Amino acid sequence: MAKRARNKRLTILQAAVFLIIAILSVIELPKFFGSGLTLYAFDVGQADSYLFHFPDGTNVLVDAGTRKSGPSLASRLRRLGVEKIDIAVATHPHEDHIGGMAEIIKEFPIERFWDSGYNHGSEVQRSMLESIRDKRIRFERPKAGHREPIGDALIEVIAPAKAIRGTNSDANNNSIVLRVTYKDVSFLMTGDMEEAERRSVGKFPRATVLKIAHHGSANGTDERFLKEVSPDIAILSYGRGNSYGHPHRKVTDLLRKYGVRAYSTADGEVRLETDGRTITAEQR
Repeated sequence: MAKRARNKRLTILQAAVFLIIAILSVIELPKFFGSGLTLYAFDVGQADSYLFHFPDGTNVLVDAGTRKSGPSLASRLRRLGVEKIDIAVATHPHEDHIGGMAEIIKEFPIERFWDSGYNHGSEVQRSMLESIRDKRIRFERPKAGHREPIGDALIEVIAPAKAIRGTNSDANNNSIVLRVTYKDVSFLMTGDMEEAERRSVGKFPRATVLKIAHHGSANGTDERFLKEVSPDIAILSYGRGNSYGHPHRKVTDLLRKYGVRAYSTADGEVRLETDGRTITAEQR
């Protein structure tokens, strides 16, 4: 009887171990708790969503993909261990950048919300703004020159420098453009900035990592801009086989010409991690 009881306990223990292994294979343990800065570029199809996790624990979400991708993005954030978002940034009010924000606002405490200030008048923008109001989230419209220290890191707003009107896409040309710097490493986040907004900024600062503007469209990147920024790494957010033909060959040719190592969310989620001196990249 004693031997049978021991065997039963052993079987239960083995089953528990197998269950734990199965759970760990599905649930990703948080990778945040190092000493550096981490950037996730999420695979949200033909859309944009990025998460910065800073060394002091601050989380900054830049865009949230489409309405369709909102629930999967919220689930992904939870699996990464995100419990709150300190700053949510809507670079501009197109659905492929803010469509998922309503889900994120519903699922996570958000301390502050940064908006480009461009009124698109769309239903998805109205819904987002109503959610922000209902949750009483602090609402801000930072402009070029705004600087936000976060521990040893710094967020700078590069654009919008001024309101731009009369272009083929005023919403794109009023995108919030951010530069995030941690020691010797920097990230330039460009939203869907086009030529008119680039001209309004003048000279761009150097950045280690460049988020290619407007999903790699021809109007999002030119040679002068790429030479100014002089990135080591570029990230392109687009959906494979999209109807827009993104990324444009002109852009991918420029990246090859200047030896920029490029990653695409069409190939899966991209994770960059830096200690402020070196940077590592991996793709899921």
